[in-house]
Amino acid sequence: MLRRTLYSFTILALSAVVSAAQSRADSVFARARQLVTSGNGAAGRVLVDSVIAATPPDTPEYGEALYWRASLAANSADAERDYRRIVVEYPVSMHSGDALLQLAQLEVARGDRAPATTHLDRFLLENPQHPERSRAGLLLVRLLFEQSELPRGCSTLRRVLAEVPDSAVETRNQLQYYSPRCVANDANPASQLPLPAPGDTTRPRHDTAASSAKSGRYTLQVAAYPKRSDADALAKRLKAKGLDVRVVAAPKLFRVRVGRYETRAAATEAAKQLKAKKITAFVTDIGPDDK
Repeated sequence: MLRRTLYSFTILALSAVVSAAQSRADSVFARARQLVTSGNGAAGRVLVDSVIAATPPDTPEYGEALYWRASLAANSADAERDYRRIVVEYPVSMHSGDALLQLAQLEVARGDRAPATTHLDRFLLENPQHPERSRAGLLLVRLLFEQSELPRGCSTLRRVLAEVPDSAVETRNQLQYYSPRCVANDANPASQLPLPAPGDTTRPRHDTAASSAKSGRYTLQVAAYPKRSDADALAKRLKAKGLDVRVVAAPKLFRVRVGRYETRAAATEAAKQLKAKKITAFVTDIGPDDK
């Protein structure tokens, strides 16, 4: 009985310590934002850097600190660097959705539509309750139409319109601007083929040869590390669970990936199965370095 009481007391004490530490960090971030807003950006960024220096990199709090450093960055290059770290290294961070959206907006600003589309796809998939879903959906629809991705654009348009409340009149009006193009597309016999799932970039297929030629376009990324030894250690643990794991080397990072899938829909389903096993992964394209 005494042991159980001591154990409960220890858990409560640790929870209180963690809560207090988080409160202190939140107050520092609030102060840093106030300094940046008032024109003293250098002092605000120093405060955030002090939190990063005092936080272990393998904790969720580190990902949150990275988000604040990105939000208060002096330039877009510094912000993008930290946003990318969050979406790759801290995919379960409370700010991973915000980082994906900010990253997509930076890419749109410089004309990189394809990667922005990928990040918006992932944002909508992983953040069903995010308050910025409507805005992200509208941006994704616009990018798809600008890239002449008509079937994907129309499919995404229908899904986004189904989510946007009637009270969001301006957003619905902007989305419905694209509807006439979808009516024309629906009248085309070729468009009667099944539309792709959200984020599926594969075209409608007419034969099995075309299908097999596109095999292995997508994979699941579990994590990325600057050290090969860390990536190998995680890969070893995942292999012990019976997963098809590999480590893919990229400039400055070693990515831990699972499986190869012909369609994004198949990869998304596999990601859900991994999540049920407490393994977080996100869908990404297989590039030339991972063939």
